[in-house]
Amino acid sequence: MTLTKLNYTGQGTIPPTKLPTNSVLQVISTTKTDTQTITGSSFVDITGLSATITPSSTSSKILISINVSFSGDAAYIAFQILRGSTEILKSTETGAGLECAGGQTIVNAANQNYSIYKESMSGLDSPNTTSATTYKVQISPMRGASTTANVNRSNILGDDNQYNSVSTITLMEIAG
Repeated sequence: MTLTKLNYTGQGTIPPTKLPTNSVLQVISTTKTDTQTITGSSFVDITGLSATITPSSTSSKILISINVSFSGDAAYIAFQILRGSTEILKSTETGAGLECAGGQTIVNAANQNYSIYKESMSGLDSPNTTSATTYKVQISPMRGASTTANVNRSNILGDDNQYNSVSTITLMEIAG
């Protein structure tokens, strides 16, 4: 790793404009500790799994890191990442299937109803703003009005074999 000498002779906090490109300027993180159950085939906000960051420069990039704990009942679970109301970090391929940030198929055989799955998604976004910018995660059980997805818990509750977990979103401003 190459060290960079900062051209700053002031006192106190170093202004972001004096830090070299690719420096981490700020980190914002949210942890969702409660559970949520979603039924249906539409994308729905995962409540409490969002974070807001105010970039210091329009040239800054935002490194997004998301980990969602989830389960479902024989479902195709899909995830979207949104900046405000704009979907980001999705496939540009179109046609059959769904363009999204991530997804998994759950086949509930034997004791898999007790499992919690993890979906990890990350990417670099260029919001081109110095205004407060909110990133959030949406989930869809897909494929039917009665299909269920659970966030932060196993599909079956009520006995000693169930699990509960947490989900996180972390945003890092990277100097442009």
